[in-house]
Amino acid sequence: MKAAFIRRYGGPEVIEYGEIDDPKISENEVLVRVKAASLNSLDGVVRVGGYKQFVKKFPHILGVDFAGVVEKVGNKVNNVTEGQRVIGFPVLYDGTCEYCKGGMINLCTSFGVIGRDINGSYAELISVPQENVIPFEWDYEEASTFQLSLITAWHALTKRVNLRRGMNVFVWGGSGGVGVFAIQIAKLLGANVISATSEEWKAKKLKEIGADLVINYKEQDVLREVMQYTNGKGVDVVFDSLGPDTLNSSIKMTKKGGDIIVLGVGIKESDTTPINLRALYIKYIRLHGTVIGTKDDLVEAISKVKEGKIKAVIDSVFSLKDAVEAHKKLEENKKVGKIVLKID
Repeated sequence: MKAAFIRRYGGPEVIEYGEIDDPKISENEVLVRVKAASLNSLDGVVRVGGYKQFVKKFPHILGVDFAGVVEKVGNKVNNVTEGQRVIGFPVLYDGTCEYCKGGMINLCTSFGVIGRDINGSYAELISVPQENVIPFEWDYEEASTFQLSLITAWHALTKRVNLRRGMNVFVWGGSGGVGVFAIQIAKLLGANVISATSEEWKAKKLKEIGADLVINYKEQDVLREVMQYTNGKGVDVVFDSLGPDTLNSSIKMTKKGGDIIVLGVGIKESDTTPINLRALYIKYIRLHGTVIGTKDDLVEAISKVKEGKIKAVIDSVFSLKDAVEAHKKLEENKKVGKIVLKID
């Protein structure tokens, strides 16, 4: 089969496109013919070597999200059939640990991710456990975006914090894959949404998605604009997917008793940063770390997609053979929403 894969770590140029052996399936696995795969920052972290401890061998196929058609099923698979359209569920889990039994498979002691711990979706075929496919009814390219980014944002804003109508939410990284869903979800829950970006064309798109106020951080003081918008109180919730560069600003703009959600911080090897602990505890701020959601989160979020309340935001579409160019665009940060690989 054709695939985009790496044999070493580095920049976008390390991605190769060519023939690789077809994957095999066990009795509990599903073979999917991939039609589209969307890019995530996690793909970039894997590519540069940020998850060396999880990548088992080279060549390694990148890619978390996918939409396609079931090609073959193992003899113990009972949730999908050959010829059925499916999307992937990114989390690999054992179903037996205390967290899985408690419904928190995103905390599984054997936690893994497609495209990190096993070969991913930048390929004509992918083999995954039957638990990692869900039937769907949409366009392949759109469907490929409703996975890692969507459930991450959904879990963060519906499970980690008590977001209510009329609250003020600030979304860092609003133009990113997770950010565009976070804006839509916050609006769906009745919040006022503020975000920041560097260019006017991005600001226009973020407002179209649902942002009430978009601040140009190159020309305006973000903190001052936020405090002015909230009459000096600060926001109830900060959705911070940037972390090292923004966490202290997040603490400053959060109101007393507010919440900060910290999640994936992009294509960087280090997630460490000094923070102002005094400001954190004096303001009684709750700091939430989160990585991803559960399968229930995906089912809940998809129901909103079906109702037309959450929509795919696709920035651009590349052919699988152009995965290098797609990753260059991912790193350049000149996009709003998801980048998709079309696999013919």
